[in-house]
Amino acid sequence: MATYVVECVNVDDGSQYDDCRCIESIGFPAKNGGITTRTPAEVYDWVENDGHTVVVQHDGDETEVEGVKDGATKYVRTEPNDTEDDNLLKQPSC
Repeated sequence: MATYVVECVNVDDGSQYDDCRCIESIGFPAKNGGITTRTPAEVYDWVENDGHTVVVQHDGDETEVEGVKDGATKYVRTEPNDTEDDNLLKQPSC
């Protein structure tokens, strides 16, 4: 299975949520150079259904992304680590 490194995220500033549920898209390096984006539901499927690994790099550390469901909504967040904040939300905007 493949490993993907998150480059950036796009957040809905008008979202009712202040956690990873407010992420609209997640960016990854594209083969041609540039960025390709996927929805949180697509990344959820990569991790939970396809067995791929998605990681976030922040302050020199690497944390894996896990899939989460909130009712019918699929989204992703980083696995718990030594910070209260989710490293996925600390990524730059795409």
